[in-house]
Amino acid sequence: MAVGIMAPLANKHLDLSAALPCLKGQAGDADEGPGFTLDPNPDPSKIAESLSFFPGFYGEAACATIEDWIEDTVARGGSGELGGEHTVDLTPFRSKYFFGHGYTYGRGMRGKEELLPPGSVADVPQWMYWFLVKPLEDAGIVPPGWVDSVVMNDYRAGSSIVAHVDPPRLFARPIVTLSFFQPARLVFGASFDPQRTTPPAHVQELSRGCVLLLDGYAANRVTHGIRPEDLQGTRRVSLILRHVLPGAPGYPTPPPQPFLCDYPLRLVGQVQGCWRDPPGGHHSVGRYYFVQGLLVSVLQSAKQSAKAAACGRLATTHDVWQLTPTQEGLVLNDRLLDQRGISEHALFWQQVSGFLDDWSVRTAARPSGNFMWLRAEA
Repeated sequence: MAVGIMAPLANKHLDLSAALPCLKGQAGDADEGPGFTLDPNPDPSKIAESLSFFPGFYGEAACATIEDWIEDTVARGGSGELGGEHTVDLTPFRSKYFFGHGYTYGRGMRGKEELLPPGSVADVPQWMYWFLVKPLEDAGIVPPGWVDSVVMNDYRAGSSIVAHVDPPRLFARPIVTLSFFQPARLVFGASFDPQRTTPPAHVQELSRGCVLLLDGYAANRVTHGIRPEDLQGTRRVSLILRHVLPGAPGYPTPPPQPFLCDYPLRLVGQVQGCWRDPPGGHHSVGRYYFVQGLLVSVLQSAKQSAKAAACGRLATTHDVWQLTPTQEGLVLNDRLLDQRGISEHALFWQQVSGFLDDWSVRTAARPSGNFMWLRAEA
């Protein structure tokens, strides 16, 4: 399934149900630590065979929307609004953002990595699920509910990520990498010394909107990284989607509960109050929405929203919509909201054809397509 304009051009079959194989060999590898067995002579053909590449999986419109959300996330991270003391790791050239699960990393930790305690990093934002993960699930690239850890790397000119292997003691395979803004090259088996003594055994071009999966040999037996010269522009943002292995060092007990479709009347209580359109969204018209009971007042300004909240009643509005509880969740016009689409700061409404065509409320201002609301500031 394509997202946006371009369809994927490659789709290798992936056996995601297979357990991660035990890596045997010399313990205490000088570069990667216990548990890694790097091939001293990386095989280019084996690297290529264990990669799955989907160029243009996210089309132009999808990329633009995702990049708007990336910018919003970076801004919120800079002002401390994301939550979690270890969510943001800011550096001059490459900033790192953890969501879902954070972990210790760096040369001194290789082979000893552990998950950070629960609550140390922010939950995976709803926008990442709906705009990044769900299209991959719908296309059969990852199973539903498989992604539970996201790392966002914001590269600037002159930055790099050193040769490494994603720790097999923490993460299942494949490793899923998404690329946005400007392109780059991912190099396998290359040295990062000033002289570049060892050239790459394989180079993978990473274009805007592409998806790359690392599995088998490419994920476990050879390092990968990005040197400063591999960046082909002033900025690249990658999002690394992974599944944490149950039993990984630091894994929470009991494990976190998956998203569940909750009973609709519980959802009603979660959506009360003031909401607004997201920044820069393609379906955004800058409106505010005041939810009281099962009625939604469509407001034209923040001032109207604040007045409605202060008065605790419906204000003079542009339009009024009605929420309808169903066994699937809440329906607003022909959009569905279930528990998966609700977070403390955002609501994501899915377009569902055929839902409740008979409405008793005015519909002139109904939006089109999926849409998201953000919690409005009081």
